[in-house]
Amino acid sequence: MATPSFENLTVLDFSRYLPGGYATQPLADWGANVIKVEDTGMGDFARHENPTRHGISYYITALGRNKKSVSFNLKDPEVVELFLRLADKSDVIVESFRPGVTKKLGIDYDTIKARNPRIIYVSISAFGQFDPRSLQAKHDINMQASSGYLAVNHGSTSPLHFVDLSAAMVANQAILAALFNREHTGEGSYIDISMYDCFLWWNSLLDARYDFNGGQLKREDVIYPTPAYNVYETKDGGKVAVGSLEDKFWNNVCDTTGASDHARASKLMKRWEAPEVFEEMEAIFKSRTTDEWRAWTEENDVCSAVVIDKDEALKEIVNQEPNTMNYVEFSDVGTVLQTNIPHHISAMPVNIADFKQPSRLGQDTADVLRHLGVEDAGIQEMAARGSVKLDTLVDWSVPDINPVAP
Repeated sequence: MATPSFENLTVLDFSRYLPGGYATQPLADWGANVIKVEDTGMGDFARHENPTRHGISYYITALGRNKKSVSFNLKDPEVVELFLRLADKSDVIVESFRPGVTKKLGIDYDTIKARNPRIIYVSISAFGQFDPRSLQAKHDINMQASSGYLAVNHGSTSPLHFVDLSAAMVANQAILAALFNREHTGEGSYIDISMYDCFLWWNSLLDARYDFNGGQLKREDVIYPTPAYNVYETKDGGKVAVGSLEDKFWNNVCDTTGASDHARASKLMKRWEAPEVFEEMEAIFKSRTTDEWRAWTEENDVCSAVVIDKDEALKEIVNQEPNTMNYVEFSDVGTVLQTNIPHHISAMPVNIADFKQPSRLGQDTADVLRHLGVEDAGIQEMAARGSVKLDTLVDWSVPDINPVAP
């Protein structure tokens, strides 16, 4: 069900990969008319990430739902003019080119603002539009390295792209703030998103700790793990995550496990401060099976949880919170797992069962061009010369690709 305050909002998203797509996802889920503006070659790179089903990527299935797609060659002056006419009727534009590219294409903020002063134009780049470092090729891992975070994390990569996610969430917040401001002033905004700055914001507690810690921050300087906040192995090889930071929880842990008074007094010590307490707690948790510890967590107020795998976690979530995560039928790929946005705003409900599958590359090109007054003959002529791409049908003969490590 579309939210009335969003269903008349048009968003043009010609970003690629995670930051822009994640930023516009809530807008699409709230019912905004989000149109992915993609090139006439590969389109969004997110369409080609493995694993795939029938040539359709998990990536676009996760981030492209409830969105349309037009495929334009923005090096064609006629297509650029059509894009500008589309921008005239739009509210938000999101792009993630390197600085200067939109100017060369003739679709930069100043050009569009002159035609549509109410436009909210978002540029996402590595270090911001006016930092020469944004002209260099950078990805998430590079900015983690430059922030100091990667060193604190022992140089370890992560299954989640923290810089991309931080930039996406800031971009979404900025769009909503700019829309609110426009309601009061009637004016649009230019939003310059520096992915690096967004991630630094996420690092603010680490950096404050660095300052208070005398100008140093190694992994072992971070407060965790401690006896009260740690992951312990069980008798049968499982794991239990203990997060008993408060005295009442840690005291309950000690009371119900028979831990020593020394352990009780060493709640937030690090391993180098109290190695014998870590050894004691590790021995305690290895004395019982995972199921025994599961029963313990359920019976006692100890702020603890058994570590479960994705399969068990997903089944539990789908069973307990079916509108948070569930399986949805998309005709191009079949039954797919979808995760709802977590905003839970009473006046803006989002029903996971109403999700529409992502448009295929160029699926909505013809409809959008017709809306701009282009006749079908003109659309076909532009498609024939490669200026636009029309709907690319699913090739059901393409095998699924599921690269799973042995």
